[in-house]
Amino acid sequence: MKQHSLSLWLGGVLVAASVSAAHAAEFSLQQTLAAAVHYSAELSANRNQSNALNAMADSARQLPDPKLKFGIENVPVQGSNSHRFTREGMTMQRIGIMQDYVSEDKRDRKAETILAQSASSVAKAEVIRATLQRSAAQAWLDLALSQKVLTAAQKLVAETERQIGVQKATVASGSSPASSVMDIRMTLLGMQDKVTLAQRDVTLAQTRLLQLTGEQIDNARGSLPRYQRLPADPAVLEQSVGLHPEVIEAAREADVAKARSAQSAVAAKPNVGVEVYYAHRADDYDDMAGVMFTVDLPMFKSQRQDKDLAADMSRSMEANDQLALAKRERVALVRTLVAQYQAAQTLWQRQQEEILPLQRQRLSLIEAQYRSGQSTLSDLLNARRTLLDTELTANSAEKSVAETWAAIRYLTPQDENQ
Repeated sequence: MKQHSLSLWLGGVLVAASVSAAHAAEFSLQQTLAAAVHYSAELSANRNQSNALNAMADSARQLPDPKLKFGIENVPVQGSNSHRFTREGMTMQRIGIMQDYVSEDKRDRKAETILAQSASSVAKAEVIRATLQRSAAQAWLDLALSQKVLTAAQKLVAETERQIGVQKATVASGSSPASSVMDIRMTLLGMQDKVTLAQRDVTLAQTRLLQLTGEQIDNARGSLPRYQRLPADPAVLEQSVGLHPEVIEAAREADVAKARSAQSAVAAKPNVGVEVYYAHRADDYDDMAGVMFTVDLPMFKSQRQDKDLAADMSRSMEANDQLALAKRERVALVRTLVAQYQAAQTLWQRQQEEILPLQRQRLSLIEAQYRSGQSTLSDLLNARRTLLDTELTANSAEKSVAETWAAIRYLTPQDENQ
């Protein structure tokens, strides 16, 4: 019995450990991108839409289902044979088959329109994928850089906390005023506020990743991408606008409008219906058979089909204008992102290469002066607080660089394994 209980306890521990491991995961950037694409309900809905359109295109090439027609004709409603089925020679029980024949050209044009819609749906999938990758990469970078600044802030807070014990000893010996301990505590509270904000940024990034991937990503694993430089030369980025999924989607929408115009152009072709029937009459009369034809008569084409064709042609020209507009907007977007990246990169490099080293040197100098009694505690605390603020500012600049880099890198969808 004890052995059985021990087995259950060990099993519970293993389950709890596995659940904990599942809820505390480290993902690389590539894993994050793949998880976001796999988790997306929007992409799944788009695939289902494309499958539906392809099935509709196959169906559109087929003739309509035949129709079974049956009933009773020429039943007298007056006279001595009123409401009798076998007294009047014209009364007959009729059954037949009817088939509508739609021209192959009209069916093909309809199928081509649906296939154009399917191609537009596929292009939309690439827009969704690029957006997902961009958002997931930005969230992953935000997590990695937020964890970096949190570590730096916690390190400075720990150093300041150690100073409290030293300062209490100097107060007890009478070499420092009692207010110096209060000064350290006040400075420490301000630094702890910065730590809290850094922890908030980490949590927000984790929450965003959970929303995008369905995974509880607690840590960013692996090396950071090389966001210190543009993914490509600005001229190359601008020349690649035609490959952007938004532009391709606009081109597919133009194809849909063109296909609809082609479908409207043959809408006036008449459909033909053929009916073959057999009619049974009373025993004293002969049975009958026949063939009937129905043909559409587009007598007012200028008021109907021509109007529809003109409307679809206008929509086609509108779609072409939207395509031109999409290209112009993407060119403007590329130039805007490049300008934002270059400005953010300049600010970050200045913070990283000039301001931060100076602040660290200043802190080291003041710490040495403080130990030798040449500077005050207030100077030391102020130097630490200023260094923390500078590191936060530099981290914010680095985040801006990384975020803009991801926006440029994922203007077009990338292979998740790259």
